[in-house]
Amino acid sequence: MIILTVRDITVRRQTEDTLKSLAYHDPLTGLPNRILFHEHLDVALERAKRADRGVAVLYVDLDDFKLVNDSFGHSAGDQLLCEVARRLRAATRSTDVVARQGGDEFLILVADLDVDEGAILEDVEVIARRVAEHVRQALTGPMILADTEVYTSGSIGISLYPLDAADGESLLKHADIAMYRAKESGRDGYEVFASTGLDPRVQISMAGRLRRAVERRELTLHYQPLVALHDGVIVGAEALLRWTDGDRGLVMPGEFIPLAERTGLIGPISDWVIEEACRQGAAWREAGMDLYVSVNLPAVFWQPTAMRQVLDTIESFGLSADRMMIEITESTVMADAGRSQPIIAELHYRGLRLAIDDFGTGHSSLARLNQMKVTTLKIDRSFIAGLPHDESASVLVASIVQLARNLGLEPLAEGVETEQQRAFLVEHGCSLGQGFLFSKAVPAAQLELLYRSARREAA
Repeated sequence: MIILTVRDITVRRQTEDTLKSLAYHDPLTGLPNRILFHEHLDVALERAKRADRGVAVLYVDLDDFKLVNDSFGHSAGDQLLCEVARRLRAATRSTDVVARQGGDEFLILVADLDVDEGAILEDVEVIARRVAEHVRQALTGPMILADTEVYTSGSIGISLYPLDAADGESLLKHADIAMYRAKESGRDGYEVFASTGLDPRVQISMAGRLRRAVERRELTLHYQPLVALHDGVIVGAEALLRWTDGDRGLVMPGEFIPLAERTGLIGPISDWVIEEACRQGAAWREAGMDLYVSVNLPAVFWQPTAMRQVLDTIESFGLSADRMMIEITESTVMADAGRSQPIIAELHYRGLRLAIDDFGTGHSSLARLNQMKVTTLKIDRSFIAGLPHDESASVLVASIVQLARNLGLEPLAEGVETEQQRAFLVEHGCSLGQGFLFSKAVPAAQLELLYRSARREAA
């Protein structure tokens, strides 16, 4: 006798398929998640190695996404992420893999690139840049969130096989580094890791030297004068960090500050900058120089514990609080206003000068700006460069100056390089400026000479 048992396993298979989908896909956007992306990337690299083809990885990070969440709520933020996912799929080929890395970060895999032998690296980069531009354009159109028209943009990092690395993990790491460079370059753009010329081994070596430079106090501060525009008198100085590396010579902050942030050295470096700026400010006070010192602190310092340490350092040098100005970028203020505002209020109460740096390049809420207890608005140099002949720049700068005045703030123009720019700013009520017209950043002893010379000329 033969007994047949028939079971309907449809439900079980559906359940298994559902669990598999959940394990490999983002539940919000439906895109592949980072696990599935890694699998696609490994397979694409194996194919590329066999067929001498190229692979590109694009790391996309939305700009100021937190501001959307804070302004409209997490439901609107989820809606924005779903719309971004849709646009990314539309901007790429059907064979490309678009995945959600997590949060407001997305990954794009562009594989099986047919390239000409002998020009493989250049051609892969050209194709990757074209894809990145398509993605950038796809994100520029307005989105409707909570009945409000919202604009977003993305910073995109590009990493290439075989130029940058031979394995998926390194490609992703390099794309991430390139993405941060895109943010530092002004956002709403893309950077290719290959174009930086930074080998990972070089970066590791550089990080080691930077750590020793911090321990041995081999960093220095230069100071750029903050000038009263109507008479040229120096009223303050912005402290700017410099590192003279034994292997590379003078290294500018744009090269080593991102490295310091990634390696955890930004905290010790910032501690040293505050202490050294206070020491120099006290020395100038003893020399009879009426100057305040301005320091730009990274976002990691905008927490109560760190700021209390800053205040303690200032007091330990016997400085009046108004002899120091703390700068914070506009994007940092607005990205986390809930955290920044009480800290700024406390610093204001303690008497410190407070400046919003690079004003006009971020996305300010004027209502929030009015509530912030800042004293100074620093107008970004990109706007000053067009003065006085660029009509749009002229209107924009005049409006920012008037806005600052209406809010009881002092406008300070960065990047003043010509007498015509200075005259325009004075005519429109901007009281302070800095830039090469007056001086580049110089060592402390040279700034003292500039200070006394400007006082004599104004007398």
